Amino acid sequence: MTGQIAGLAKAFASANVEMMALKLPEATVVEASPAALRRLNCRADDIVGRQLAKYGTGQLSARHVAADDGAQKIEVCYAPPLGNARTIQFATQSWDDGGQHHLLLIGQHGNAQAAEEAIQNEHRLQLALRSGGYALWDHDYRNNESFGSPAMYELLGFEPDAPELSFTTFNERVHPEDRAKTLNVKIRDAQFGEDLFQSTYRVKNRAGEYIWIESIAGVMRDLVDARPVKAVGLCRDVSEQMNALERVRISERNMKRSQAAAKLGSFVYKIDQNTSRLSTEMLTLLRIDPANAAGAHDALIAMMDADSRARFTEFFEFARLGQKSPAFEITVRLAAGEVQHFNCSIEPERNSHGEVDVLFGTCQCITERKTLERKFLQAQKMEAVGQLTGGLAHDFNNLLMVVLGNLQLVEQSVKGDAKALKRIQAAMDATDRSTELTKRLLAFSRQQTLQNREVTVNDLVTGMGGILQQAIGGTVELKLIPGTEVWSIKADPTQLETAILNLSINARDAMKPKGGTLIIETQNSILDAVYCTENEDVLPGDYVQISVTDTGCGIAPENIEKVFQPFFTTKGPEAGSGLGLSMIYGFVKQSGGHVKIYSEVGHGTSVKIFLPRDKAGVKAASVPMDIPVMQAAAAPQPEPAMVFTQAPAPAPEPQPPKPLVLVVEDNESVREVAAAMIEEMGFDVLQASNGTDGLKSIDDRRDIALVLSDVIMAGGMNGPEMVSLALKLRPDLKVLFMSGYAPGSVRQMNDLPESIELVAKPFTRADLTDKVKRAVAA
Repeated sequence: MTGQIAGLAKAFASANVEMMALKLPEATVVEASPAALRRLNCRADDIVGRQLAKYGTGQLSARHVAADDGAQKIEVCYAPPLGNARTIQFATQSWDDGGQHHLLLIGQHGNAQAAEEAIQNEHRLQLALRSGGYALWDHDYRNNESFGSPAMYELLGFEPDAPELSFTTFNERVHPEDRAKTLNVKIRDAQFGEDLFQSTYRVKNRAGEYIWIESIAGVMRDLVDARPVKAVGLCRDVSEQMNALERVRISERNMKRSQAAAKLGSFVYKIDQNTSRLSTEMLTLLRIDPANAAGAHDALIAMMDADSRARFTEFFEFARLGQKSPAFEITVRLAAGEVQHFNCSIEPERNSHGEVDVLFGTCQCITERKTLERKFLQAQKMEAVGQLTGGLAHDFNNLLMVVLGNLQLVEQSVKGDAKALKRIQAAMDATDRSTELTKRLLAFSRQQTLQNREVTVNDLVTGMGGILQQAIGGTVELKLIPGTEVWSIKADPTQLETAILNLSINARDAMKPKGGTLIIETQNSILDAVYCTENEDVLPGDYVQISVTDTGCGIAPENIEKVFQPFFTTKGPEAGSGLGLSMIYGFVKQSGGHVKIYSEVGHGTSVKIFLPRDKAGVKAASVPMDIPVMQAAAAPQPEPAMVFTQAPAPAPEPQPPKPLVLVVEDNESVREVAAAMIEEMGFDVLQASNGTDGLKSIDDRRDIALVLSDVIMAGGMNGPEMVSLALKLRPDLKVLFMSGYAPGSVRQMNDLPESIELVAKPFTRADLTDKVKRAVAA
């Protein structure tokens, strides 16, 4: 029997009260207490399941009687096959259990008050269990019989007393991952004396869905062998709480992930206890072992520099007074020596009395952001300096053009004066050195002309062994370490040799006066996305690395980022212009590469040049950009046979007109010098000071054979724009550009076709003559 009647039977049995329960309307006995069975001198099997007969007509019979107190009673009589019949008078009470009507018979023997209290206690127990959402069950291991209250069946969606649900089937419904939590497993694994178990696990309900069940069970054991005899327990559905807990766990996990991604740590300081607790992420950021978390707050203070400590302490005290701090930065040095930067804030929290009792602080690591900002500003500065130096070089080239051009023109008129020629030559030599200086400036600003071709780096480096040893002297040991199967690159070999030579000379100077070792190595290198993120202006890919390493004095950390800036040098004013490394920087960047410096003061410096791998592997050398691509000359025609006749002397043939060259230049001095040089070539010259006037001259004069134009001109239309419009008027017009910028960069800046030639300022008379004559003849 299950349900409330079974529970009542247990209660009456505990109270030693005579009780029988009848199922109506057939009046079948469904329960009988041990006290009633003893009184009737029978076993439960003798009466349970039997129907009461009319008094005196069977073994089990009953009749209505009037008691001494006048109340109506029911008298039950049991007549065994052998022996005397016995009777018990019972008071009656109706009882409904799951829609089934019952009649409780409560005997006079025993404690009637206790019986009534047992009924009331059962009511209270059922009410308490239902109020808490609990369902009652028990299981007897001796006879494998189970009892479950109606709420137990309802918990899993079954009808009361459903045969599908039993102690065994309940365990089978437990989720496979949770079966180790069931009572049977716990009893099996438990040590002697452990009689109370509590666990939470998933159980499949009748609909096939898993719900979370909280189970509390007590076990009664045999006093001799400690085997379990009986188990009594309570169960309740805690799915809502478990799902809420899972949502909290997911939220906490996501928050931890977000904090880790944002590198955000926190701390909580309790004022009354004078204790602080740092979050796990904060401990991770500070590289503090969680085992040392108790002293982590003091460790954080100790890691700060003096300014940060003062700032943190000030805002901490303000927060104790109830003021939320603004965001502020601190700098800490970790135990390994690594410097980290944090953006912090401290906020007070008040208790129910309005008093500040807790301080909550957040610290976000901004080291990476500050590094990227610094690198971005450095890149911007280098770009700005590059634009400035490029502009200076352009203007300086114009000035040098005027000086050099006039010197060459004057040279022609003083050929008989040795003293004047000597002075002119000295001035021209100085102009050449100044031109070399502008080339270095253009190299830094990435506006030089590069004669790119395929270069086998190992051959280039090993081939420089002699000149490098001569340059660094006998006090420095040179070691060349070529890598294995190093890729080829596409670069200007002359510029690359110059870069390696300059780095070697710098290394030699850094090792003076004692000398040391210079190591030049080559190897293949793959720069991945992580490296390129940490280093500005470099793309992931395959590179060839050329390392120039010395054992010299090293470079101070504050100067590392300055060494590539033009005119910066730690040497004396007589030792150099400070353009060597800036020229290398410009060459490498213009070649699509990357340069990195590693240095330790007192130990040495390593400069690593990364140049992109030439994946095409073109073997043929490229044509230098300053050599024009000429059209094929027409094949010579055979001359007609000579016929000698007697005739008068022919009249002189008329001379063809001189080709007309239009010079378009906004700088008057440069324009005059260029025009004078062209006139000395035997050409007629027409001048224009801007693109608009030049285009008008082209439209007016159809006899213009060549246009020599500056690329960049003030006052509106520049050279390429003028030529673009001019070629629409005269598709056959020949064009030659001149510019203080390098031809390669001019083409990039102004999208010029490769077929149009350029002459770089400052140009010599020979350079201009060669370019003009070939352009006119093309």
